[in-house]
Amino acid sequence: MMKHSIKEDVLHLSIDKKDFSYRIPVKKLGNSIDWKVGNKESKGIIIKNVSTWTLQLFTKKVTEDKYIKQFVKLIQDQSPKNNINWDDTLLAVNIQNNYNWLVEKNKTAEEKLSEEEIILSLKKKYKID
Repeated sequence: MMKHSIKEDVLHLSIDKKDFSYRIPVKKLGNSIDWKVGNKESKGIIIKNVSTWTLQLFTKKVTEDKYIKQFVKLIQDQSPKNNINWDDTLLAVNIQNNYNWLVEKNKTAEEKLSEEEIILSLKKKYKID
């Protein structure tokens, strides 16, 4: 269960049985960024106008979709005039989590994939040009 409260314009957020506890200024909940999936040296995959906090919170460790949906609703309630593209935000979370998994798996693979091969496979999987 996701628990949250707002005290002194700061959102206090936690998820039961997870190492997950954050304090986020309410005025920053609606912030968006252009998110890059990939390492610094690669072109990677750029996804525009995605929720800064959704990505920060849900790409470090994979989290159940129900928590992401609850958090999205919370942002929409607290910051209704944001310019976040929610479809792209959820896509970015999925791609980033898949990228993280592929990079981790690649560390112990017999045949290593290059960064470009990982990005290409994600572009193909998620139908991104």
